[in-house]
Amino acid sequence: MNNTTDAVILVAYLLCITYCIYKIIKDFDDEFTIRLDEAALKEQLEQQGLQDAIGISFKFDKRYEFDKLKQLAVTISNKSQQYSIYVDWDCSVFTDLDKRSRRVTRMMPGATLDLFQNQVFSTIPPGTSLKETITAEDILQRKADRKADKLPADSPLNLEVEITKPLIDLSPPKADAAKARYNSFMKGQEDYTFLLGLALRLLGPERALGGDRVQILCKFIIHKLPWQAGLPWNPKS
Repeated sequence: MNNTTDAVILVAYLLCITYCIYKIIKDFDDEFTIRLDEAALKEQLEQQGLQDAIGISFKFDKRYEFDKLKQLAVTISNKSQQYSIYVDWDCSVFTDLDKRSRRVTRMMPGATLDLFQNQVFSTIPPGTSLKETITAEDILQRKADRKADKLPADSPLNLEVEITKPLIDLSPPKADAAKARYNSFMKGQEDYTFLLGLALRLLGPERALGGDRVQILCKFIIHKLPWQAGLPWNPKS
């Protein structure tokens, strides 16, 4: 009888340990890295003869949790000495994992912008750089529209906009056609990609009066990390 009881207790103990390990793995199995496809960007600039005029780079953390990437820090450099570069934010677009086009919004501290109004061009004179934080318009919301943690009705903060969702949705897909790819992504066997199309205009003595429009596509690669990367002693930056 004692042997039977001991066996039951041992089995129950092992099941509890197994469940706890499973939960730990699930809790930490939600991190990824992101990088710019620099080779593709370089080739594109060379094809358009812009490699000596435009430089584009992004600043990323070492790794992100699935819901923590909400905006991108971009630097656009004007490497020429004769052209001015204008960035047309309204004609710049993000794509999501389903290739859906999304309007780019330039973020500013304490912004109270109307999400439907036109955005002002950014100007980059020769030999200078522009640093901006950008996100997708469809994940922005006015603080007054919060469903939870409402602000007082007379608070001026109600006019500010805030980011309410991750830039790229990495939650499990509902469509069966996307589930196989998601499973491969979660196993680290396949990467996800999305695009940022920057609309630029170059003005100079040899350019048309309104400037020459160019569309520069920046490709980002998202790689799922193994669950061990999420352990507390692994730095995030």
